[in-house]
Amino acid sequence: MISAAAVILIIGGFCVGFVAAYPYFFYIRKIRKISFSSSPELSEYPSISVVVNAYQEGELVRTRIEDIFHAEYPLDKITLYIVNDGADPSTGYAAKTALDGRPIKATVLEPKERLGKIKCQNFVLSLISDEIVVFTDADITTRPDALKKLVGRLQDAEIGAVCADLIPVGSSQDVTGSEGAYRSVYGKMCEYDSQRDSTYNFNGPLIAFKKTAVPYIEETIGADDANLALTCIANGYRAVYASDAIAYELQPISFRAQYHQKVRRADGLVNSTRLFCTTYHEKRSVFWKQIFPMRRWMLLHSPILFVASAVLLLTGCFFCSPVCGVSLLLAGIVVLFVSFIKPDNLLSSFILNQVYLLVGLVKRRNIQQWDRVEK
Repeated sequence: MISAAAVILIIGGFCVGFVAAYPYFFYIRKIRKISFSSSPELSEYPSISVVVNAYQEGELVRTRIEDIFHAEYPLDKITLYIVNDGADPSTGYAAKTALDGRPIKATVLEPKERLGKIKCQNFVLSLISDEIVVFTDADITTRPDALKKLVGRLQDAEIGAVCADLIPVGSSQDVTGSEGAYRSVYGKMCEYDSQRDSTYNFNGPLIAFKKTAVPYIEETIGADDANLALTCIANGYRAVYASDAIAYELQPISFRAQYHQKVRRADGLVNSTRLFCTTYHEKRSVFWKQIFPMRRWMLLHSPILFVASAVLLLTGCFFCSPVCGVSLLLAGIVVLFVSFIKPDNLLSSFILNQVYLLVGLVKRRNIQQWDRVEK
């Protein structure tokens, strides 16, 4: 006979699990029929400043600069800033030779002491006079029309920041497959948030924004992309996701390297969410009252509740019988193991994302400078 304690624990486990999963059920139901919005055509090409952030990127900087030259945007309207954080010689050489003889206004900035990405961004922001600024990483390439699609979105007076959609590329099928499975849902969720009002789940490798909307990015805590978007929304502007502006992001060469990268990103997103927990702007009431609480629940509470749910269910099963408890424990271990060795599917990607968030929540390292991930 099953004891009352076992029944209570099992029912409690299912209830806690449902509460943890509710935001995901909500989004899955909403994004099933979502249609992606198109970026408007540019009526004119405004002058923009493009900032390439680099830390020990070497030849990748050259590839990124050449990719910008092939963008469907007039070069005479672009002022290019290359930030070689820590003054790495190979990165500086690659940038300068790529710019040599090119008809574009460009500056290579090389702070000797490593500053970290956000401090570099704020430093360059203090030098820029253009209203529209583009932040981009050195490890991506884009479709030729990506830049003009991002700038096209900023024609809307309500929109202060916009990010591109990312497609993972790289030599490891497991790594790119895992990230691809994750992004197949991530982008739709961000698109749904954007159509309602705003999203702060930005893709840092390619963001365009108005300097009046984001004059400064908090640099002591949180992630650069989330802090930028949340600052924009806090100042009364919309921050949106442009699904038709495509960038290709080079992925780490191994799952181990990807793990460290994802934990760092989770750490930053968790800290950004905590940082803006008490922020509010009446013009963006839909975001602050509806979207942000749902995302905050997913990031700060769901991972812990999933663990609590598993503990309650496991304890309840052991109360039923040791065989039942051991069977559930082994099943859980197998699922987790398979997720790590075969991460290129949606279920594995979801499980791993909870692991990354949980590690980010527990460690609370607030990583502002990180080692380069081999790609």
